[in-house]
This record gives sequence, C-alpha cells and structure tokens, in this order.
Amino acid sequence: MHQRSPKSSFKYIAFEGIDGSGKTTQAKRFYSYLQNLGYNVFYTKEPGGADERLRELILNHRWNKKSELFLFLADRALNSDIIRIRLDEGNLVVSDRSMFSTLAYQGFGEGFDLDFLFELNLFATGGLKPDLIFCFDIDMETMKERVKNPDVIELKSKEFFERVRNGYIHLAETERDFFLIDGRKAEDEIFEEVKRIWESL
Repeated sequence: MHQRSPKSSFKYIAFEGIDGSGKTTQAKRFYSYLQNLGYNVFYTKEPGGADERLRELILNHRWNKKSELFLFLADRALNSDIIRIRLDEGNLVVSDRSMFSTLAYQGFGEGFDLDFLFELNLFATGGLKPDLIFCFDIDMETMKERVKNPDVIELKSKEFFERVRNGYIHLAETERDFFLIDGRKAEDEIFEEVKRIWESL
C-alpha cells in the first residue's frame, strides 16, 4: 500500500485507463457527484480540453510515433494552463486523462523512455501533475466489445494495448494515490467503488 496524502491535497483528479475502460463515464459521474456535494468543480479532457482542433488532429489522422507524442504534449501544455487557472480559483479539477496516459501509451505502449517522458510532461505542464488518479482496468476482449467506432489510436494492435494495460498496472503499483479499479464490473458498482475510495481519503 503506498502512502496516502491528506484529502485536502486532492485538487486535480484524473481518470485513466485503456480505451473502452469506462473512464469517461466515471469521470463525468464523479464531476456531477462533486457538484452535488457543493464543490466548485471544473471538468476537462485530453486531448481537446483546450482546443478541439488538436483532438481532431490527434485522433483522426495517422502520425509517426514522435509526432504523435509531441501533439499530445502540445495539447497538454495548453490544457494545463487552463487547469492551473481553475485550481488557483479554488476549483477541484476532474480530468478525463492526464500525463499518465502518455506514460502508459507512449512509454509502455510505444517504447519511449519513461524518465524522458516524465520530464517532457513536467516541462509541458510547468510541473503540474494529478494529485489523485482513478484507473480502470479491462482485458482486451472487453475493450473489443466496447469500442464500436475506433479512432486511429484505438485501431492500434492488441499487443500495443496489452503493453499499455500492463503499464497502467505498473503505475498503480509504483505511483502515489493511484487506484486501480476493475473496469469490467457494472457501471454503478464501479462508481460506488470510486466514491468509497474518495470518501476514505
């Protein structure tokens, strides 16, 4: 069990997982849940949280690995400016993906050096990183069943996504305040686990 931070330090909350894991659904539900509790909350996503044109570029066009990496970093640099402003205004921030997607996808998936990626991400974000991560784990069969209209990322090989999945499992074992949740369960059951973790912090 890795060390936990005090609950008051959890301001920037990221939802992670391979495509089809249910992270977007859970992030939106958690955003509404926090609003109903009376928090000021800002919701964002990657890619495209700051500029939908970058999302379209990344998800609908094929790029070589380096170009793809730097497009994601450009998107994150823009989005991090907005996140920082919202945090400074006293909001909690709920984000669908974060720098940990790059570590999982471009690091474990594509084979880029993890330390190098970590430094690139900190440069892009100005040192900003999530305080709390909920990550949803599913197998390849579940992913295939759920992803109906794949974008160019989702069309990558089964072997690629196996590496990404294993990367997330590794991150959950090594990163602070990174919680791995079985994404194969029913949506309501998963959300109850998210709430239980949040309430236990």
